Amino acid sequence: MRPLICDHLIIGAGSTGLAVADHLLRREAGSVILIDSQETPQARIGESRVPLLFPAGSKSESTQLQDHARRGLELYEGWSSWLEKDPGFRQCGALMVDEAIAEQTGPLDGQEMQRRWSGLGEWSGVMGFDPQSGIVDGQEVLGALLWRLRKFGGRFYGGNTLQLLEEQEDGVQFVTSRREGFAGKVYLCHGAAAPFLMKDLGVRHRQNVETLCEFTLGLSGDLPPLIHWPEEKATLYATEPGAVELHLSTGPGELLPGGNLATAEVGWKRLGQFRETWDSRIPGLSEAVIRKARARHRRVCDSASLEVVSSAFGRIFMPAAAGEFQELLFPALSEVLVEQALSGSTGGLLEDLGG
Repeated sequence: MRPLICDHLIIGAGSTGLAVADHLLRREAGSVILIDSQETPQARIGESRVPLLFPAGSKSESTQLQDHARRGLELYEGWSSWLEKDPGFRQCGALMVDEAIAEQTGPLDGQEMQRRWSGLGEWSGVMGFDPQSGIVDGQEVLGALLWRLRKFGGRFYGGNTLQLLEEQEDGVQFVTSRREGFAGKVYLCHGAAAPFLMKDLGVRHRQNVETLCEFTLGLSGDLPPLIHWPEEKATLYATEPGAVELHLSTGPGELLPGGNLATAEVGWKRLGQFRETWDSRIPGLSEAVIRKARARHRRVCDSASLEVVSSAFGRIFMPAAAGEFQELLFPALSEVLVEQALSGSTGGLLEDLGG
């Protein structure tokens, strides 16, 4: 079997990897190969509809993040010209459980909330409604991006687990479980694994990983289509009649001796505490049947993680992190990664950091 030779190798066929491929191909930047350990790109198991959370303009959010969010929203709103396929984007808005954000997005008191959504219970404090957030079909997004990859001449190889990257002055030698080859540039778009691979390559960075628990609950009623707790990094949204998705961050991903990331574990205690706290305001939350429970790692989105990180020779790149805003930010962050890689202006080389 002949070695794979390309200008650009992308590792990870999730939304970010597929968007990076699309940006490269639309710029006619050279040959593009995308590899993934799965045989075909797919949305997370059990999920089709996913939330597009727009980070509200609180003091904790950076101007840079706001700019990326606006650009991401522009790309979604112009989807027909970008992907030539409708991913089912619905800008339904989100109830934001944060008093500081409420003052900027428009405050709602408990009486107004119950008038809008009769399924809510008694609420105290002031909440806000952010009209920019929405819901999109994640599987349609990946399907559209894969279609464009093939349309514009990119190649996808599934079932290829990365085993070796060796950077050289003129490119990167790579070995997977099935193939080997040589690439001019490599883009690490495989989520929480990317920071640890960059660390193995000797690159220091400020990107962190957290654990996210996802629960499918049997819950119905007249509820907001999206509820987000920014401080708790919690999100509740409807996926189908009689069912909701509850996503809860359970803090930093646990590290094993040697610095490797431990397998993500479901935070049952965190779920119990959340249900007990919010049951009176979302009636039936505590008694709702748990249909599915799963845990995964994701990179944290904060001001330190918004840099594109590059290797010593500038041949291997890790995109900025999107965290809970992944579904909205990935087209914009992928665009930034490609523009910086092609121009040679990546700003995330952190090998010279002290400490």
